[in-house]
Amino acid sequence: MAGLGLARQAHATPLRAVGSQFARIFEGSEGQAPKGLAVDLLGMLFGDNVRCEWLPWPRAQLMLEQGEADILIGPYRTPEREARMLFSVRSFYSDAMVWYARRGEEARWTGEFGELAQAPVAAVRGWAYGSRFERMKTGMNQLTWVQSVDAGLQMLMKRRIELFAANDRNCQPVLQRLGLADAVARCSPPLDVLHGHMAFARSAGGEALSQRYDQAFEQWLRTGSAVELYRRWGVERPSTPS
Repeated sequence: MAGLGLARQAHATPLRAVGSQFARIFEGSEGQAPKGLAVDLLGMLFGDNVRCEWLPWPRAQLMLEQGEADILIGPYRTPEREARMLFSVRSFYSDAMVWYARRGEEARWTGEFGELAQAPVAAVRGWAYGSRFERMKTGMNQLTWVQSVDAGLQMLMKRRIELFAANDRNCQPVLQRLGLADAVARCSPPLDVLHGHMAFARSAGGEALSQRYDQAFEQWLRTGSAVELYRRWGVERPSTPS
């Protein structure tokens, strides 16, 4: 495991990294050991000095903000979140946020939010969808917030909504599990492309940890083990300057 322990400090207190369900990035359930790209990545950087824990997303964020966790896994970087936590310099994965429609009805989205003013649509509560969506959501008079990707896709197939906002990384496993891969299609253009980071507490300790992470991640990303790890989890590796 090339790069193991790049950011580890001798005799350091074990780090607590928390996150919630991000397909391929961080998967699990409460009380179960999580797995995913982020778990392996943090192991590469911190060795056995990091403990990863799956929690509901609101609770995971709160634990970081209250200093009960050291690392929050996977949040998209947004101005609202930057006021509450520190973000890694470089993202470690990216997602195109898109509308999904019943197959054959992709033309319901043309790229103009104004056309959705009276359209029944849904998005996942607590997710970030990008600055344009944030600006325009108040004009979508029939926007429903759902608790999960499963719920949104089921509403779409029951014709309770016309469009559902999500991303391929989270949607594809659910579509396969529900047997809907041929019934649902993604629309173009994307709503936005968002970048997932590691986040740290807004404190002196959090700032020092973020700097250690940034230096180690930048070094590791150029190694063969990084190429292999991203390939194994089916996630696109961030580009590195030549």
